[in-house]
Amino acid sequence: MALTQGHEVLCCDRNRRGGLKTIYLVDKDKIDTIVYDAATNKYTSFMTDDLYNFQFDRYTGGFDANATRENGSTVVNVQLNFYIPKVTAKVNKTLNTLSKTCGVIAIVETYADDCVEPTASTYHFVLGYDEVFKFDAYLDFVSAEESTGVALQDANGAQVALAGDAAMFPAELLVGTGGVEITASGGIEDEYTIAAA
Repeated sequence: MALTQGHEVLCCDRNRRGGLKTIYLVDKDKIDTIVYDAATNKYTSFMTDDLYNFQFDRYTGGFDANATRENGSTVVNVQLNFYIPKVTAKVNKTLNTLSKTCGVIAIVETYADDCVEPTASTYHFVLGYDEVFKFDAYLDFVSAEESTGVALQDANGAQVALAGDAAMFPAELLVGTGGVEITASGGIEDEYTIAAA
């Protein structure tokens, strides 16, 4: 593959807010339709009725994508991290379920936006699927470090990590005009749906 274009850093790119705003998880075998646009590196369709919103403590969610190249092959290790506050039976039930999954795909929304005023859109990325490894790029439960702390003002909760290997850096999911909409079928803990916008 040869270079086909350069990269411009716009003035608004200097405001590059970090962290994740929203995390959705879905079992890898619950995705119905996938449409990828190689020219823009975006998924314009990623249909499912079985998406779940995983809320987390504010400013604790993020993902890393670290690539290494050896023997002509590039592998991108993708890791998703978030902190669930307060140790409860309900939290532990969720962690038990997550720890026994056979691979998940994450749709994550960042705080950074596309700078298009007055209706700037945030970016959504697909973790756990790519155009080379397909569903073999899924994320697995890696760890959950849970602690009540020992002092009154210590943190009380669980740090969760999901990780997987991919062949490409995460592609964007086009949400809104020309892409998809993510909608809740009920309350926060109920299924979400990704459907055509």
